[in-house]
Amino acid sequence: MAHNLKLNSDNDIIIGRGTTRVAGLEYTIQLVKNKLLTVLGEWKANQTLGLPWFSDIMVKAPDLSLVEGLILSCIKNTPHVLDVLSINLALDKNNRVLNVTFEALSDWGLFESNVAFGGS
Repeated sequence: MAHNLKLNSDNDIIIGRGTTRVAGLEYTIQLVKNKLLTVLGEWKANQTLGLPWFSDIMVKAPDLSLVEGLILSCIKNTPHVLDVLSINLALDKNNRVLNVTFEALSDWGLFESNVAFGGS
């Protein structure tokens, strides 16, 4: 079974006494969130990992159908994700935040999650 170190709410590794591992459904949810929040080209070891947040998504007049397609593809191509059942994008132009809420089917069952990108 796949597993990894558990991250805190700021997506940082928990170090010290609180260090623990995640597996199964919790691992898959954490993996999807990390993939969605990775900026394309951010990781030097794999320049193709991530989403084009600054070049295609968080632009003045984003094409929301393109954005939805990019996000759907990212979620569906995450290990252990079988399908995305629903997705909702809510763009807050004043605060420059994109909220993504989705429901997906994984090897371990259904899960709902949300990710917010942008803001200060």
